Amino acid sequence: MTVVEVDGVIAAVSEKLGRAITLVRPLAGGQHATTLVVADSTAEYVVRVFPTLDDAVVHEPPILDRVAALGERVPRLVATGQFGESPFIVTSVVPGGPPSPDVPLRRVAEQMAAVLAQIHELDSVGLRTLSWETPKGVSAIETRGRGAWQQLDRADRVLTHYDFWCGNALWEGDVLTGVVDWSGARSAPRGLDVSWCRLDLVLLGSIDAADHFLAEYERESGHSLPDIQAWDLVAAARSASRVETWAPNYLGVGYSDLTESALRARMDDWTARLCVS
Repeated sequence: MTVVEVDGVIAAVSEKLGRAITLVRPLAGGQHATTLVVADSTAEYVVRVFPTLDDAVVHEPPILDRVAALGERVPRLVATGQFGESPFIVTSVVPGGPPSPDVPLRRVAEQMAAVLAQIHELDSVGLRTLSWETPKGVSAIETRGRGAWQQLDRADRVLTHYDFWCGNALWEGDVLTGVVDWSGARSAPRGLDVSWCRLDLVLLGSIDAADHFLAEYERESGHSLPDIQAWDLVAAARSASRVETWAPNYLGVGYSDLTESALRARMDDWTARLCVS
């Protein structure tokens, strides 16, 4: 986003809130939205500006009401609005920042598992449902993923975050303090979030941490996932062909070692393991 566009967003948010807003800093991370920290005379807020026609401003506000039971670990809706043809959401600031690469990945796994178990206890009635499609392509992992998808029981649904990875979690030291970016949340099987977080931990460099996350999630939630290998296959099949494009996301949250080549190597190793197991 250019300086002129940022100035336009600040003006639009100021008009929406009825008070002067100033830019504090941009936030790096995901590629879905441009994220800014702004402030008025008393508080800071987060502004996320989405692409034209993006439906996040329709779907996220009611989700934030549902997850409010998580307290200060989730943002509070302040306003929604429009900058030109780009919708935006204004929320409160959740304490914390990106996870430090120095935090042991088993600790990351434990913290992520504990909060995910709590998320999955929340009400999912009436939410949008699973929209993942059968994996396409002819590679070994995509072929195996298609078969796994057909075998999965997708009837047991919970409130899923739908993009549950370390970059959507906030941290203070080795303690998880928040979960953000709820625009994709919907009613779906718990295996979707669990396999996505496991894949993230694998890409961060630790299959052991991914297994520890699964064990901790099952302990915290009281639910076993006997079909986790099928979910792992589907998650990998949906992302193997594009994993290099995630390098900017990991760089934005401090993992500068996760280059395109590193992500490709770790994904290839993971898919090879899945395809022979």
